[in-house]
Amino acid sequence: MADCKVIEDKTTTGAEPPLRALRRELAPVLVDMQRRGATATMPGVRHEDVRFYLDDAQFVREQQLLFREIPRVACLSSELPEPGSFHTSVDAGVPMLLSRGKDGRVRAFLNICPHRGSRLVRTAGGKAHRFTCRFHGWTFDTTGRAVGIPEENYFCADIDPQKHLLACPAEERHGLVFVKTSPGSGIDLDAHLGALDRDLAAIGLETAQIIHSDTLQVSANWKYGLDTFFETYHLNSLHRETFRGLFSPVNVFDTFGPHHRYTFAPLNLAKWIAMAESDWDVDAIPLQYFLFPNTIISVGSTSRSGATVNVHQILPSSTGHFASRLSYCVLGGIRSPEHRTEIDAAYETARRALVNEDYSVVGESYPGFAALPAGTTMPIGRQEIGVQNFHRNVVRLLGN
Repeated sequence: MADCKVIEDKTTTGAEPPLRALRRELAPVLVDMQRRGATATMPGVRHEDVRFYLDDAQFVREQQLLFREIPRVACLSSELPEPGSFHTSVDAGVPMLLSRGKDGRVRAFLNICPHRGSRLVRTAGGKAHRFTCRFHGWTFDTTGRAVGIPEENYFCADIDPQKHLLACPAEERHGLVFVKTSPGSGIDLDAHLGALDRDLAAIGLETAQIIHSDTLQVSANWKYGLDTFFETYHLNSLHRETFRGLFSPVNVFDTFGPHHRYTFAPLNLAKWIAMAESDWDVDAIPLQYFLFPNTIISVGSTSRSGATVNVHQILPSSTGHFASRLSYCVLGGIRSPEHRTEIDAAYETARRALVNEDYSVVGESYPGFAALPAGTTMPIGRQEIGVQNFHRNVVRLLGN
């Protein structure tokens, strides 16, 4: 992969915030790219068979291998702010219940009553120290233990431990809650995140406050939806009403196993060449992270302060449909009424770009894929580096 390098670990000196220190560390690479008239590219074009987006059998394997056997971001820590807080979801077809216990630990369970399989918790979130199934009244605590079974003496004694909720691996790190939707399996975030762990620590998602959230429904393959986040080739054309002219065409692309980081450049990057490094406005550098298989974390891409974090999660429900969950956050929370006005406007711009531009063209284009002749391939250009990298990892992990 051309012009791609992983930034080495360095000790931050002084009281500079970790996120600013990270951006300052990445800035010289951007300036060097600007000086050389370069940007991140792949060695050649990738030709992807259109079946990559259409194959139902492949979708089934993706659900199992990519969404149930790999740790995924389930939610932000701020969505479980205190003991008793809970959060539910149905990601990759698996109903999940996350709960923060009295000990402060986040635990994950299948949101399925072990008695007759009914949905245990039917609300998206809230606070509760007990969960009671509406079918037969079985009650569970935040550790998943059955604490109340009506007429339990009439059941056979051999139902224990089957009477407790099925636990799934969960771990909280750097303001994110990771889960694996495979009961009885293990989770190793050190191995999963690798060197990306350092960047996640620097972002400071522990202080992220969700200001706006939404879930969009899109009739297209989930990988086609993700592709729109992984290249800047379309910015000036598709996003002419929203993001056109905001960024320099220079960007740097780094990989961390199946994950990646895009480092974008401010529009005035060319001026930095003649400036002292201490005068660079490094807080204006947008960073975009992809946590395989379905989570995009965009840092500072739509606000003047650079302190916003947009978390997009792509949640497939079938070969031709996915939900896009957007959490628009501010690091450290809202600081003033003026700041709130800025953030509200930035969110509306980001949402409009998704609805009217990205997902509009995705939803409009996808139905025509099935009409293409067998064997049709689509070219993925050298500058569409994130798309190529994502597709290569999907194919590799599926063993295709």
